[in-house]
Amino acid sequence: MSPGETEFTNARTLGWTDHESARWDTVPAGSIPARIITRYSSSWRAIIPSGFREVPVEAAGAFHYLCAGPEDYPVVGDWVALSPEGGLIQQLLPRRTTITRQEPGRAARAQVLVSNVDSALLVFGLDGHRNYSIGLLERFLTLSAAGGVEPVVVLNKADCASPERIEIIQSEVESVRPGTALCVTSVPDGRGLEELRNLIPPGSTACCLGRSGVGKSSIINALLDERSMRTAEVSRVRNRGRHTTTNSQLRLLPGGGMLIDTPGLRELQLWGAEDSLHGSFPEILEHAPHCRFRDCRHQGEPGCAVQQAVAEGIIPHQRLDHYLEQRDELATADLRSRMNAASYEKRRWKKISRTGHS
Repeated sequence: MSPGETEFTNARTLGWTDHESARWDTVPAGSIPARIITRYSSSWRAIIPSGFREVPVEAAGAFHYLCAGPEDYPVVGDWVALSPEGGLIQQLLPRRTTITRQEPGRAARAQVLVSNVDSALLVFGLDGHRNYSIGLLERFLTLSAAGGVEPVVVLNKADCASPERIEIIQSEVESVRPGTALCVTSVPDGRGLEELRNLIPPGSTACCLGRSGVGKSSIINALLDERSMRTAEVSRVRNRGRHTTTNSQLRLLPGGGMLIDTPGLRELQLWGAEDSLHGSFPEILEHAPHCRFRDCRHQGEPGCAVQQAVAEGIIPHQRLDHYLEQRDELATADLRSRMNAASYEKRRWKKISRTGHS
């Protein structure tokens, strides 16, 4: 079972891939494919490929009953199977990629921000030191790598920085992750916007990530050639951004690509596997195989090639410190994830068994 030919072609335009096609046979007969474009507290808005119709949708009772945790509910970017009449979510298709962080606060669980994105625009503001740092860049690179998403570094508000400062930051980005796509943008004068458009080809989906006030909504407005998204000035007193996007939204770009805006991230606690660090600390990955011990942790073991590279000035000491900090954070998150997974499976199978006996 698969969507009709016209519907399938339209779905491709909206980001449908072979990943979704291979899993469509698992949905209830007569289901309608749709992609989530906005999420509210207990409902969603989706776009149906047939006619590109936007409709409000809710979780069907059976679907809601089988959701054992927040991660089971749709987020912006998800593909879902709607009921034949199109108003109820019957099933969530498995996600191809995600942007996931640890949920803010004391709860030790994953929070999926967006899904099924091909690239993440990591937006930094050049109007103040708080909006850019190597440590922040490293964390965003790890965040995107953990979900299998290709990063694009966007240095925004170039009109607020000197050419010398921009060149220094460009060199830093290249040293942290060589070969990473990088755009220097300025919305007032249009600098770099066409280059950014070309990085979101038709049928692909990008998401905007960054702290509050770095200009994400302004960039999206410019790419859409409109001012439909509310923007706010950065506080001059504290140089802090104000949240102008309160919930994620998927927008269709004139060139055929899609872009998801997300609220500013004030907290960025990592969630993922340790190998997520390979994309943000490639020089450590390069030297690690030469350590004397295969399980070397790079913390005082004899024959550690990574520490030797630090001693020789090949790897900055700060980079190793940040690597160890992120590794420990991911290890703690992984332990909590496995504990939560056991609890999650217990809850899920309990619900399934109840359904089977009803």
